[in-house]
Amino acid sequence: MEGLPKSKYGSMAKDSVEDNRIASSSSLRLVLVGKSGCGKSATGNSILCQPVFESKLGAQTVTRRCHVATGTWNGRNILVVDTPSIFEAKAKDQDMYEDIGHCYLLSVPGPHVLLLVTQLGRFTAQDTVAVRRVKEVFGVGAMRHVVVLFTHKEDLGDGSLNEYVANTDNHSLRSLIQECGRRYCGFNNRATGEEQREQLEELIAVVESLEREHQRAYYTNDLYCDAQMLKEGRVSTPGEEHRWYLAKVKAYVEKQKRILKETQSHRVFKVLLRVRKWMRSNIGLSAFLVICIFIFFVLLSMRGWEGRWE
Repeated sequence: MEGLPKSKYGSMAKDSVEDNRIASSSSLRLVLVGKSGCGKSATGNSILCQPVFESKLGAQTVTRRCHVATGTWNGRNILVVDTPSIFEAKAKDQDMYEDIGHCYLLSVPGPHVLLLVTQLGRFTAQDTVAVRRVKEVFGVGAMRHVVVLFTHKEDLGDGSLNEYVANTDNHSLRSLIQECGRRYCGFNNRATGEEQREQLEELIAVVESLEREHQRAYYTNDLYCDAQMLKEGRVSTPGEEHRWYLAKVKAYVEKQKRILKETQSHRVFKVLLRVRKWMRSNIGLSAFLVICIFIFFVLLSMRGWEGRWE
């Protein structure tokens, strides 16, 4: 996005610089999330119907900083925030917190939708990590505002996306679709003309359905409140605003990480309780299983000793 005005907190398209205050309060705000290389920038271009985000085919990520651009659809402003590699396990802490802070500032007072981008047929372990990172960055409650967007929709051929989702044997993907209320759609980011318009209509229909579900309320949290304070100059630490805000970002993300760990531990504990309850109500079968497991380990141990003597 060379030649576009840049602010301290990221790059902005020309039309979003002119009246950013109005845009942030009235626009439909979409934040693109997901692993690097999944097609977030290309998806943003498809949504806005113009090449505002740099997008290249390749294994390495192109987007290095958060960028925001706006467009219109049927008279309504659409604000799209493209994000760098903040949803990966290898993200460096200092750069990561800077980028997360930029993302929040560009999408205040909060996004209506987090658009989780993933490639059709390639939902991998990296995507699963990205989903967890979304929860760490925005909070678990943000999943109520997530829409899954599959790129490479053209690979379906004559098949339908609904059939693909219903018949997938990818358990992580099935779990994600269920967790975000079965909100999803597909894009062919090379589409033009009528095909591009139709897939955008499909996405907007899903987004508007989500808005009705939440009574048009956007997603927000404590960190968005801090970002709003910083943008409005209401931080009572003259000369230390950036350091104050970065500390807030780090504290929020670390808190969400702890919450996720505690939630996971609680789920494991509940599973163990269910197993113990089942064993108590099926004593005979439980004893039989314990004996089988004991015999299995005895045989395994004997094979190990035989290997040593040979």
